[in-house]
Amino acid sequence: MFKTGYILSRRADLVWFLGLPFAAVLIALGFQRWLPYVAVASINLWITIPHHYAGWVRSYGMPQVWERFRERLIVGPFLILILTGAGLIWAPITLLLLVTAWDHQHSVMQQHGLSRVYDFKAGAGLPSTGRFDITLHFVLYGFMFVHAPMFRFLWIREMHRMDIPISAGFVEGLLAASWVVLIVYLIIYAWHVRQTILNGQPINPIKYAFIGASYFLWYFVAWNTNSILLYAVAHRIMHGVQYIVMVYSFMRRTADVPASKPGFWSRVVGQGKLRWFLVGGAAYALLFQLLINYPLDEFGFGVVNFAPYPAIPQFNLPALDYEASYGLFSQMMVYAYGMMHYYLDSFIWKVRDKQVQAGL
Repeated sequence: MFKTGYILSRRADLVWFLGLPFAAVLIALGFQRWLPYVAVASINLWITIPHHYAGWVRSYGMPQVWERFRERLIVGPFLILILTGAGLIWAPITLLLLVTAWDHQHSVMQQHGLSRVYDFKAGAGLPSTGRFDITLHFVLYGFMFVHAPMFRFLWIREMHRMDIPISAGFVEGLLAASWVVLIVYLIIYAWHVRQTILNGQPINPIKYAFIGASYFLWYFVAWNTNSILLYAVAHRIMHGVQYIVMVYSFMRRTADVPASKPGFWSRVVGQGKLRWFLVGGAAYALLFQLLINYPLDEFGFGVVNFAPYPAIPQFNLPALDYEASYGLFSQMMVYAYGMMHYYLDSFIWKVRDKQVQAGL
């Protein structure tokens, strides 16, 4: 009935995939208690940017990836820059919500991909398990996005600003509907697990421990803070560190393939080279920080701000003060830049790709 399998090893998985989410929550709570917002914004950047660097090495530093996706790697970033500039000027919170949704679609797909690796390593599940798993991820995340106060206050604000009619009754109905969707799908998923067992296929309990740890972090922080910065710190400690671990592991395995082509990636992967990979990520974060090392108002050239968000009495929402605006703007700076990362990962990490499977 149960068959275990690990992405890396029993000990490594316990640290990076099962234990890390709980450590990330404790770190975020500590930041909330002891650090000012300016410090948290900088820490958020330093946590986020190194895992983008790992993605750049994977995308542009491996000749086999560059040769396969050359056009996408050139054209896509230019289109994203245009979209980001327009959004920052005309609809900053809308852009923040869209990029947040893409960020979490990206994060959900990473957790789903790792779940599939768990089943593959254990030889567990049915051919349809992947479809049930991905739907479970989106149902769980969608429920959080609708219910968690931190997210709910953001989408209510933006709908109100765009003069979209929304009442307290509508919000209550949406919350109730999300409960129905969640409960119904959990019943369906439990039925699928039962069918898996009845068909003589094992299930991997480590996969479910991994999914549970991931959603514990997301749910706990989303319901216990109204700061999107603190939420992002916890989220990115988990997501970013797991991503770096997987990229480096993938490249290490690729290096063992005789037909692999050398490039920048091969200079930072291998025996004794891990420190250079980590130094590169730190240097990349330092360069990014220096490029935006201006007061946020100055960096926005006076055209990017969150001032048009007054109080909304019917939803008990106060106007955005300077601290809240600072948190949203600084988070938007990191999120907008992250769209490049989400775009690249959307096609270089397809689990069904045979080259990706070989590296995993």
